[in-house]
Amino acid sequence: MSPGTLDILCSPLEGAPLELATELSVDGEVRQFLVNHELGFRFPIRDGIPVFVEPHQITGINSRFRRIYDDWAPFYDLLSRVGLYIMGVSEYKLRREFIEKLEINGSNRVLATSVGTGSDLPFLPRHCDYYGLDLSAGMLGICQKKMRKLGVTAELFLGQAEHLPFKDETFDTVYQMGGINFFSDQEQAIREMVRVARSGSKIVIMDETEKVARKLEHIPGINAWFRHQHRPIVPPTGLIPAGMERLEYRELYDGQAWYLSFRKPH
Repeated sequence: MSPGTLDILCSPLEGAPLELATELSVDGEVRQFLVNHELGFRFPIRDGIPVFVEPHQITGINSRFRRIYDDWAPFYDLLSRVGLYIMGVSEYKLRREFIEKLEINGSNRVLATSVGTGSDLPFLPRHCDYYGLDLSAGMLGICQKKMRKLGVTAELFLGQAEHLPFKDETFDTVYQMGGINFFSDQEQAIREMVRVARSGSKIVIMDETEKVARKLEHIPGINAWFRHQHRPIVPPTGLIPAGMERLEYRELYDGQAWYLSFRKPH
């Protein structure tokens, strides 16, 4: 972990500063933690990924979907391609167009609040500093393998979008590509995206519509995300904090995806 990354981290609930600590276990293994000695916080770093939430601490819908993502992580990219094929959408076209909408410039610091398996990595400008958070350790493990294969770098974190472990005004671009439809608290997640974005930054959110959920809920494997759905998919336009600028909402791909973007005011 670079010193620059450590400088932007904080405890996800209290916003307390953290420092890196190294310990030697009784079996001789070197272990690293992010700690705040004054408040007694201690977050382990496992396989190079800081862990800001443990499975037993995840509640609500997030708990169910964390299990699904962990179980299906090795097959997620294939399932995603099958789902997009059924929708008649090219994954290459979708991701390339989405990344273009982020308007990444210069050496921007970019945050994906649900990085998943890192399928956006091949489309991101190589000059940006990329940070990815996800609540599934399984998905992050696949993302690490993809990073090594592609020869790209990114800082990964295990945590929840509703409680981001980053300081205020940190990122030039913040985005959520899929997954927000079934967050435990969409409004809190959006507030967090705004909090960690710098003034003037663009925030982009995209996910599938109810139309797609009904189409995919009977497809084996893919239906794990849509079975027993307890609430309809409604784009969270009404959850955007007051005062945001240049709000844009539209449906894409013949009404199969919704797209929402806005800017944090200066």
